[in-house]
Amino acid sequence: MRTVWAVICGTLRDQVDFRLMLDYLLRCRDQGIIQGVVLSTWEGEVATVPGLAQQLATNQVAVVTSKPIDQTIGETTTGSVNYWRQATQIQAALDMIPEDAMVLKTRTDRAMPTTRRLIQMLDEPEPLPYVAAVQKQRGLTSLPREFDRQIAIFKARTGRLLQFADFSFLGYRQDVAKLLNFDFAALTFKRGLVANIQFFIYPFIRDYPVLRDYYRVINFQFLLGDLDTYTRNGGTQFPQFFHRLYAAYFGLLATHFRIGSLLSQKRLGEISGPIEFSDLFHSGQVRHLVHDELGVTLNSQAVLDTFLAQSLPDDAAPKSRWWRKKTPAPAQPVVTETATKRLLHLLRQPNDQLVGKMTATEYQELQTFAANQDFSPHPWLRQITPELKEQAADYVESVAYRLPGLTTEQERALWRECEQSGNASRVLLNFWFAHEIAPQDSAPYLMSSARTDNRFSVLMVARLLRAGRLSPADQAEALRITNFFGSFHVRHHQMNAEIAGYILARYLYFVEQGQPVEKSTVVQAKYVFERFFPTGFAAFEQLVGQQPAELVALFDTEIDRLRVAKQGNARQRVLEMVLEVTHDPKYWTQLEKRLKGKYPRYEQAYRYSVAQGLLVPATDTLP
Repeated sequence: MRTVWAVICGTLRDQVDFRLMLDYLLRCRDQGIIQGVVLSTWEGEVATVPGLAQQLATNQVAVVTSKPIDQTIGETTTGSVNYWRQATQIQAALDMIPEDAMVLKTRTDRAMPTTRRLIQMLDEPEPLPYVAAVQKQRGLTSLPREFDRQIAIFKARTGRLLQFADFSFLGYRQDVAKLLNFDFAALTFKRGLVANIQFFIYPFIRDYPVLRDYYRVINFQFLLGDLDTYTRNGGTQFPQFFHRLYAAYFGLLATHFRIGSLLSQKRLGEISGPIEFSDLFHSGQVRHLVHDELGVTLNSQAVLDTFLAQSLPDDAAPKSRWWRKKTPAPAQPVVTETATKRLLHLLRQPNDQLVGKMTATEYQELQTFAANQDFSPHPWLRQITPELKEQAADYVESVAYRLPGLTTEQERALWRECEQSGNASRVLLNFWFAHEIAPQDSAPYLMSSARTDNRFSVLMVARLLRAGRLSPADQAEALRITNFFGSFHVRHHQMNAEIAGYILARYLYFVEQGQPVEKSTVVQAKYVFERFFPTGFAAFEQLVGQQPAELVALFDTEIDRLRVAKQGNARQRVLEMVLEVTHDPKYWTQLEKRLKGKYPRYEQAYRYSVAQGLLVPATDTLP
């Protein structure tokens, strides 16, 4: 007897959607359509909804929780994070489900239409055929077989290969498990593949190298719109690599997956032939093929089956027998485009090379097509670098970084210290503090430690940015660093004098450059005021850069209030803010009186900035 388990994955942020889904699946279980329901979510999620844990227990819904992965992966540079989140929850659920079960994977929100369609499939005696049987039926037994049975999906696409809707899908447990892979997709492909693609491409990337080469060599983002324009304007010529690529892709799509339809048969309408290869890159066939910003979606299995079953001009006609009445056979539409003929021929006489790597000849032809402005005016073809040869062993010229503002002897000694240290950025920052390098020479000593979130380095970089003491390249990096760490600390509700200083310096940089203040910087500055001057941001935003006298009066009023209230620490934070904003030397005089030598680097950063004209005008700089 068939066993079906539904797995609901995700957070519980949308209570209406989640409870509609849960109620629907419980009713399906009550009717015997499915045999179990599992909720897979993050630790603590269920507890945030009053009474939910009791309702789940009462209805015997299995609950499995996983620790959030964000802290585990940290700042890993990869496009796989969303996929890993979803795969983590599915894996946790699969560990609880019987080995031979069919799994209906769905989610806590936005998945009701696809889930209902999958439930309807369960009315069939065998909704998910064996892949081997389908391959035999279609004459595609030479294609590598990755699944035991088909997986039911929605919204297959022709440009984003193996991108399907991942809200809901249906497959046997052992096949769904093959979709889960926690390697570094960014390292595997070196390309940005969204979670929808990563979910379904993993089982195929090793045995179908042609798919890997498509994502490795072709920037499909450009082609999604350009092929629509090209084919609607009558374009029918395609590179040979595309013939083989799509033959392999359509072959595995037809054998390994069942494409579900979200539209009713009435809305889809009747398919009419012939369907040429060029037709698959723009809308047509009465909504069976729909083009949008993500490319063309196959809205039914029927449109793919019809395309693959079409007659070729050289197909042998069935022999007539003398005893049969000579009634004309219904005319079968015959394809005419070269690309269509070539693709169907490759599928009907497949060989081991069909799914193989891109050849040098194929790449050369792609280069020719890349020059064809009618095919696409955009740089859709990535350049493949030639293999490296063994390099000469000679170390001809020193590549030591030339540190500015030093004598030759100082530079050599500092470089040796960097070589011997495990933390060169710390060595450079310590040297900068000890020798008070001139502002125009300071960037190389501060940038590397600023990138590691050293608050003094980020603060000094922001002041140098505002003062115009950075090169164009360093300006761009300073803007990136200050925005990244400002956003990070605000998001984590962290704030101190140094963070507030570089956020405000960045804000004033935009004001003084006559540029609109970036939205992220406004959010950060607003949070600085919420922490240290809660009533002041609205007035600050209105006065800054426009009415300096009124801006000074705004801060003076708050400083006087805090002095009367004997809130010394709070008053110091406001002094730091107004000094950073206005560069008025009177605030340095007030702030300096509060320096007690307890925080030497804090004081040194301020004294350096004053002495070098970064916090007060150069004419007012103290000796």
